[in-house]
Amino acid sequence: MRSVINGLKRAVKATNYTPLAQNANLFRQFRLPETRQFSVESSPACWNCQKKSKLKQNMICSDCGHLQDVNSGINYFKLLSFPIQFSLESQKLTRSFRQLQTIVHPDKYSNRTSREQTNSADWSSLINKAYKTLSTPIERGQYLLQLEGEQMPQDNSDLNKEFLMAMMERNEEVEDAEDNQTLEGLNAQLIDELEDMAQKLNILFESQDLSGVKETLVAMKYLLSIQNSIKQKQQSLLGS
Repeated sequence: MRSVINGLKRAVKATNYTPLAQNANLFRQFRLPETRQFSVESSPACWNCQKKSKLKQNMICSDCGHLQDVNSGINYFKLLSFPIQFSLESQKLTRSFRQLQTIVHPDKYSNRTSREQTNSADWSSLINKAYKTLSTPIERGQYLLQLEGEQMPQDNSDLNKEFLMAMMERNEEVEDAEDNQTLEGLNAQLIDELEDMAQKLNILFESQDLSGVKETLVAMKYLLSIQNSIKQKQQSLLGS
């Protein structure tokens, strides 16, 4: 790891701050994962009574009461009954999640049609996915960005070189740490920074500064990566 980091640092310095695109191969390990795509929401007729009635909890036909086929394209905020915005109450989100899971719990459909039993499992899976997305600031930020029709950058060619250098330095700190107390201190710093970035994201979304949103989300990805390195180092120390 140390040899890789030192090699990257020399590559950055050697560019004399020229575009990082010239060193794309050297920084390929920092390539960001591709963002997920979500289908467009639709409102088909009830599979049982064939009526296009308003759905209860976005899932149950208000006429015949049958659980509908899962709508994988439904807006996660609509599914969990939240306004489409970055700021949300985590406790309220958890309550909404639990209420929905109670509605689609498999035990409620054990004596129903096989189609509803399948739908129950499908809705439960989607609700879990929606909750995970909205409950995590970075996931929620990326999802909102997609709703705006924007994409996260797929490489680091436009990233600030000083930022990359700082991230490599922090990775070195993790690698050099010799005890859990030092690692806990480094992790505490990251937690504070991530909380500050989440607050910043709220302001950026409110002002529709999507360029700032992307930059902040990328920075959060790097900090989360370092957090993961800390966890791995802690496990390594426990095993030694």
